[in-house]
Amino acid sequence: MPTDLYGGKVVKPFLGRIVLKKLAGSGPLAVGTLVVIAHGAAFGRDPENNAYFTGVNGSGSVSGDAPGKYTPSLTISAVLKANFWTANFVASAILATDANGDSDTWAILLDDGFGTEVYDGAKFAGLRVQSNAQGGGKVLTLAALAMYGPGKNDGSIFAATTFASTSVPGGQVLDVTKTTYGGTADLVAGVDVNFVRPQGYVYYEDNTRHPLGIASGIFTGSAMITQSLKYASSWNTSGTLNIGSTGAGVSMAFLVKRDEDVSDMTIANRYKQRTYSLYDSSTGGMPVAVSAM
Repeated sequence: MPTDLYGGKVVKPFLGRIVLKKLAGSGPLAVGTLVVIAHGAAFGRDPENNAYFTGVNGSGSVSGDAPGKYTPSLTISAVLKANFWTANFVASAILATDANGDSDTWAILLDDGFGTEVYDGAKFAGLRVQSNAQGGGKVLTLAALAMYGPGKNDGSIFAATTFASTSVPGGQVLDVTKTTYGGTADLVAGVDVNFVRPQGYVYYEDNTRHPLGIASGIFTGSAMITQSLKYASSWNTSGTLNIGSTGAGVSMAFLVKRDEDVSDMTIANRYKQRTYSLYDSSTGGMPVAVSAM
């Protein structure tokens, strides 16, 4: 028998949690709302960005450095679950903006069960949902820029965000059986929707290393659906993607411009892969509308 080095606690239903806390913004989620994501993975970056220069000397060795501005960022990947996947969450994460054109501001807690880290004053630059019709859950990817990396918020602009203890909810995993296309596409083998809102740091003009804030860019995005060549309905200038159950799901209506068709021949089946830009040709407005199912 192998020796149990972990006291009988090897198997767990989950390890840790990721919690998003809304700090400010005009999106439909209230300020202070907590969004708890289980079964997530996070990749955080908080580079020093030092610049090294060489002085006048015989050997040409580095003789000094200058501290650069902080540029923390974070990518989260998780299985899509019903407990947090709502129309209000999608709108507050990346769609809604205030009078200045800025999206909502968040604090992001990473807790792996052994320690915690907080990326403070963050805005989401990307939201992506991927699904394969052959089975399994849907993959949600969130990308964010933050004002402060872990332990860096000194309270000079706003107090460091704190998080109350929260349990990790069970919730239903939204697999392929919880996906419909509102009659706009059939025989779909896979879908990949990518929302993008560029974010940029706004720095003080003095020597402060932390940014004053983060400014949001114009929303854009893309979509791709893979269908059997025997399809009867497909997206042309518009399409619908519903994820979840009635009363607990998100309906997304797209205005699209078809960019490319690719025919893909596999061993036993043939598919057509269609790529689209999210594009409102009439007004140049928001090319996606999100509502509760």
